[in-house]
Amino acid sequence: MFKEANGYFVKGEYTKAIVIYDDILEITPNNLSTLKMKAIALSNSGYHEKSLKEFFKILQYKPEDITALVGMGVGFGYLGEYKEAKVYFEKAATVKPNSVVINNYNEYADKVIKKYPYIATEKPDRVKKYVEIKIPNWIKTVTKWWSEKLISDSEFAFVLTFVIKNKTMEIPLENSLNETEFSIDSNEMQTIETESNKIPDSIRANASLWINNEINDQQFVSDLQFLINKKIIIVDIEKTKDEIQKEKEYDYYLFDRYIQKISKNVSDEKRYIEFPNPSKDVIKKFLRDYVKWNFEAEAKIAASNFPNPTYKIINGTYVVNYKVFVNEQPIGLPLDHINTLQNSFVYWEKQELDTNGNKVQMKFEVTEKKHEANVWVTWIVRNIGDGVLGHAQLGKGIVEVTLGDYNCDGSFELYDIKTVEQIMTHELGHSIGLRHVSDVNNIMYPSMKPNYAYCLLS
Repeated sequence: MFKEANGYFVKGEYTKAIVIYDDILEITPNNLSTLKMKAIALSNSGYHEKSLKEFFKILQYKPEDITALVGMGVGFGYLGEYKEAKVYFEKAATVKPNSVVINNYNEYADKVIKKYPYIATEKPDRVKKYVEIKIPNWIKTVTKWWSEKLISDSEFAFVLTFVIKNKTMEIPLENSLNETEFSIDSNEMQTIETESNKIPDSIRANASLWINNEINDQQFVSDLQFLINKKIIIVDIEKTKDEIQKEKEYDYYLFDRYIQKISKNVSDEKRYIEFPNPSKDVIKKFLRDYVKWNFEAEAKIAASNFPNPTYKIINGTYVVNYKVFVNEQPIGLPLDHINTLQNSFVYWEKQELDTNGNKVQMKFEVTEKKHEANVWVTWIVRNIGDGVLGHAQLGKGIVEVTLGDYNCDGSFELYDIKTVEQIMTHELGHSIGLRHVSDVNNIMYPSMKPNYAYCLLS
């Protein structure tokens, strides 16, 4: 079933894929691979609220899952919650710091946060379960011994740890107060940091007051919560599977409410949304003036119609001069692939080539005059053949390099800058007369695996 669903997925038939993913999840609700593919299918279909919920489920079981973390960031970006998106992109970056995809999304978040000030949607507070305070009377006796220094701090902490873990004494383990609300001065705070088992004197004083009923149980419990937070009392209560599952369900409920609030805010505020993944927008830009950005018609013309490159012999080396016409590109493209062309020029200019025993060196010059150019260069988004990343006429003529494809996740996805540069360098190699080679490490090897700029599955 999973293979069948993925077959639809890679063809961009997400609705059919989601139906099968749901069938799988009916049988195995926590199948993370299926949840992940369903989440991406929903995201690519534009159902970002639903996608976020699936990614959230994954993170409940696998908090450092890269795809889910980035997917959460992407989802929040599409809903205009850019600061929340940034939180998830940064989490992903700590797990995989050298990822081009994560870096691109981080840059996106930084840019839109500066460009579009907005009021972030408030997250719902996680409602804490009410726990009735239950303290056995004999605890006061032990506390009295400790307050009078008849037993040590560590012995007192041991007793408290034991009774809390065994639920002989029941208190809320999560502190509802801010640390600054405790009557502990800065010197004592420093002591806590340096002497991890020492209990502050102010808590000993409060304990004496509690023994004499001068402060209530809640105030005493607040001191205990402070000690738990500072790891002086170490409480690690194992939860049952049912308790863990109920907590997950409740967290999911809160997250669902949060997403609903965001969707309402987006609608009410008419919030401007800048898409995190610009791949689809790039296609639209190129389709607006298809003929202008493509050399499809010219590519059918024989390369012999182009002028030959000129050459000079300098110190026994043939220096071949190529004039290159660089086609315009649509305004506002997300990745600066045009400037990488210079890197491709430099690559070939540094190579020591040999033709019929003669040394050959290449030189490139950009010209704005098509009629005098030996090579025309452009970047495209149209399909030029299954698995074809670019093409060039041999020796001179047209060079076209694709900017992306549909092979990553069934939707059009842009290649990363390095991939585009590598394709261009390869195709320029053909334009200067080089053919394919069998050495996999050579730039003229006939195949390569592209990397993507924004695809969640890359």
